[in-house]
Amino acid sequence: MKSIRDYDVSAEHAPMTVLAELPVNQWTPQTMIMQSSSDPRSYERYWFTAQDKTGDLFVVCGWAIYPVLGTVEAYAIVNLRGQHTTVRAHRRLTSNRLDMRVGPLNFELIEGLKEWRLTLDENEYGISYDMSWFDTKRAIMQPAHLGGYETFGYPSGTVTVQGETFELTQGTYTGSRDHHWGIRNSVGGPGHAVGEARTATATAGQWVEFGDWSIWMNRSFLNLGDARGGTDLYHKLEVAVSFDDNHMFTGAVTRNTLQGGEVKELHFRPLNNQAAFLRCGMYGGSEGGTPDGDIWMGMYVGDNVVSGETYDITDPAMRLKLRGGTNYHCEVTCGDEVAYGIFETHDPVTWEMCESGAPGYSLLG
Repeated sequence: MKSIRDYDVSAEHAPMTVLAELPVNQWTPQTMIMQSSSDPRSYERYWFTAQDKTGDLFVVCGWAIYPVLGTVEAYAIVNLRGQHTTVRAHRRLTSNRLDMRVGPLNFELIEGLKEWRLTLDENEYGISYDMSWFDTKRAIMQPAHLGGYETFGYPSGTVTVQGETFELTQGTYTGSRDHHWGIRNSVGGPGHAVGEARTATATAGQWVEFGDWSIWMNRSFLNLGDARGGTDLYHKLEVAVSFDDNHMFTGAVTRNTLQGGEVKELHFRPLNNQAAFLRCGMYGGSEGGTPDGDIWMGMYVGDNVVSGETYDITDPAMRLKLRGGTNYHCEVTCGDEVAYGIFETHDPVTWEMCESGAPGYSLLG
């Protein structure tokens, strides 16, 4: 059996320790099992992605606890050539915060800020996987107003969809992950919201890893082992986005200006029908919770409950039904460099911001 020493992290991650990786984080000094806030919207959540370079397979999965509501949940979205399948699982929160299994889904820390194992057992919805996750960029703690950190990496293992198995290897698949905690307005459903219960998903989120640099919203992360410390900030972000007739994302160009004046211009081209509609993962908002069932993150839906469905998102009417916060799998170019990453919108809010000329937003072409 592993001890906490087996999870030690490298000095380059200081002041973070292995405890940052575990679902025990607080905003104030307290016994770890006690939540530092009585707000029912308190949460701690993990998010992982795995995407290919051909536009065939896209995986998004997550796990979360809601200490005040006393619930635990997990989800996996697997999109194979436009067939968008979700598995969700729910249970009551126990005193063992390190138990990250929920139904057929499990998230296991192998080495702090370096390696995880993500599994989805065989189930009635026809998707399963066994993936090891490896960080490639150095995670940096978020500013104090939002607890957590993000990084990039790659998955290695297998994903099976309706009997078809895919081998995931470094060089053929890339990914992103984050771990955040704090207060989120869509937790628990509209009854717990302050004001309008709209999702906290980004209206112009960009998560792309290039060879020796990357961009996560407005920050550039360095490779693990890079002698330079910290991260660089893009102090100015300008976003131009194109949309279809339903005001849903079809492409974007972002201009990102570093503090020193250097500009990185990224061109996003969505790959086929590779999108993950986050409402299926319980990211509820002004469009509601899950498209069928209206489940919001943190809601109690029963103990040891598993649900799911498959949607054909090659159908524009289906995409319209599922819209809300959405991760789009894209080919991304910056000068001569090509990468594969994610552009996140909140459809149709992003269109509204571009159409109205909100600061930093405009319509593309």
